[in-house]
Order: sequence, then C-alpha cells, then structure tokens
Amino acid sequence: MSSFFYRQLAKASRNGSVRPGSTITVKVDLALAHDGTGPEILDIFNKNGLRVAQNSRVLMTLDHCFPAPTIADRQFQKEIQQFARINNIHLYKNGEGVLHQVVAEDESLWPGMIIVGADGHVATAGAFGAIAFSVPPASFVQAVCEGAYELTVPEQIVISLEGVLHSHVMARDVALYLIHHCGDQIEDKTVVLTGSSVDRMNISEKMTLCNLLPESGVRTVLVLPQGEQEQANISIEAYEIQPMLALPSVPMKIVRPSQQSYQKISVAIAGGCSSGRLDDMKMIADVLSKNEVHQDVTFIITPGSRSIMESMERMDLSSVLRNSGAVIMPPGCGPCPGKHLGVLSEDDVAITTTTRNSPGRIGSSRAKIYLASPLTVALSAVHGQITEPTELN
Repeated sequence: MSSFFYRQLAKASRNGSVRPGSTITVKVDLALAHDGTGPEILDIFNKNGLRVAQNSRVLMTLDHCFPAPTIADRQFQKEIQQFARINNIHLYKNGEGVLHQVVAEDESLWPGMIIVGADGHVATAGAFGAIAFSVPPASFVQAVCEGAYELTVPEQIVISLEGVLHSHVMARDVALYLIHHCGDQIEDKTVVLTGSSVDRMNISEKMTLCNLLPESGVRTVLVLPQGEQEQANISIEAYEIQPMLALPSVPMKIVRPSQQSYQKISVAIAGGCSSGRLDDMKMIADVLSKNEVHQDVTFIITPGSRSIMESMERMDLSSVLRNSGAVIMPPGCGPCPGKHLGVLSEDDVAITTTTRNSPGRIGSSRAKIYLASPLTVALSAVHGQITEPTELN
C-alpha cells in the first residue's frame, strides 16, 4: 500500500509491503516506560533473569510518584535506578517532567520512527509523525529484550480537518469532538490527521490531539508529515467544533459545557501530559490575571516539564497563577493517575485536563470527573461551576 503509515511499517519490518490484518515484526527505534508501569516491568525482568538488548534505546521517567509519596514508591525508585544503570537505560529521575513531554523536548523524534511504550498515551509522539504503539508491560519487556515488536497491522483511517477554529476552541476540544463524532469509526484503527486546520496547529496543539485520541480505543495516532498526501475517509469543517466536555462516565459521553453549566465544582486540575505545555499555561494565566480562583475551588496546576516551569518563571506566569489562588505542583503527571498529591474525596466534583475520567481515576470512585480544555477548566475554576468559553471570554 502506498500510504505513509503502511510504507513505514513495511520499511521497519523489511517487507516489500504490508496489509491490514497481517502479522509483522518491526524494529523498535525507541522504547518508553515510567514508574507507573515500572514495578511490573522490573518484576518480569527479575523473575526471568532478562537483560535489555544492546541495540535497544530505552527511556524511563519517574513522573507518576515523584517525589515519593510512600515508602514503597521510594524503595522502587532506588531499585529502578540500579536497574537502569545495569541495562544502560536513560532514566529521568530528578523531576524533569512527564514522560511524553520530556521525550518531545529531549529526543529526536522523526516521521515514521517506531516507538513502543508501556503507557496509554505514547501516541503523543505522533505529533511529529512517529508511529507509537501502547503495549502492556510483558510486551514492553519482550520488545526491549529483542529490539523488535510483533504486531497485527491495523487499518488506517484518515481524518481531514479543514478551515479555521473559533478562537475559544482549543486542541482538547477538537480531540473530544473527534472522540464524540468519530469514536465508533476509529476504534482499533490507526488515525492519520491531516488538513489545513491541522497544518496551522503548532506542535503543542498537535501533541494534545495525539495524546487524547487513544482514549477512544485507537491503536495509534499520527499527524501526516509535510509533503505526504492521503485521501480522507472523514472530513470535518473546523467551524463546526465548539468547546466540549466529557461527562463522568465510561465510555466517555461528550456534550457542550453549557449543558452542565449548573454543576458546581470543588476541584480544577490542569497540566500533565495532555495539557501541561507552555501554551496551556499562558492560556490559564491569561484567565487568572483578571480573576481569582473561586473560594470553594482548589485549582491544581502541573507543568508538563521542568523546562516549561522554568519558562513560566521567566515569563512571570507562575506568580500570576499563585497570586490568583492556584497551586502549582512539581512537573510530572500530578493527580492524574491518582497516585500522588491532589487526589479526590468521595464528594468532590472536578473539572480537569487529565486524560481519563473513569471512576476512581483520581482518588475516590465516588468523585465526579469532567474533562475539558484548559480554557474551560480555568473559567470554571474562577466561577466555581462549569463554564463554557465564548468568543468574548
């Protein structure tokens, strides 16, 4: 097949061509993991006496539970540091930030490179045209020990987004819109994003799109590199997209924020791997420069990386956020995995830019979690209830 995605898989597998449904083995250019899946990975290695292959490039981060909130977390951090030294693994262990942001900042990511990762959001690298597959810990171990990954080739579906987005619509809204309107069509497929709207997005916005779409059950997501052309399977006009809100449910039920405007909130969360980039911080700071966080709301903000936090400090964004009543966390995942500071109690109602809102994701299984864009989250934080952005906000 002549499409970019299939050509790259054929190249990586050293086959003349590949087709959906065929089983192939591809050379892995980069393998990724973190302290969330790290304990299971380390256990598999230890029980089977395995070693990472010399030709495997492996990166790991301490981003889910750093600094360590429990004795067990600290003990694991010491063990993974020793494991990384023995196996020549590059371990980010000093608060550099969340895996997907650190990789984008520090690594060379190129169109068509093959990535496997023991995390559900490694497709964030698809913003650079990389082909990234999320795998369970056992498959990750096999891939790094062999330097290769066996997969069944998924069918691709090309989504073209044309036109200009409204000024109050962010990339998170676009991702939620696509999950809502295309979810049944894209499940278990590779999504290739193209069109004039996508071309106009900066890398931060493209990363947000590729980060959240896996929540619809897609195999991977990537932005079509410049110079490549694909026939669209789904075409969407950008002006149709408005701010979106995911309700506390599984699978996601997505509506307009205005449909929940009566809902009071007690917690707002922004940042992490989905919306913790500098553009997001600027947007939030712009809202909070004119408003204070509502007295009944705890607003937790987690920059995606140390580099982003340093930029926030230089631009005086951090003082704006703190002076308005927000709390800034160390770079990393923040409350999103429910393993660190900022967990929810059973009567909390939260609006967040995190990746999932399944029961118990951020603490109590009885807490309610709404997903939205950084702009919607910030406006809701200052009003004390879910608030839809408008062109005039």
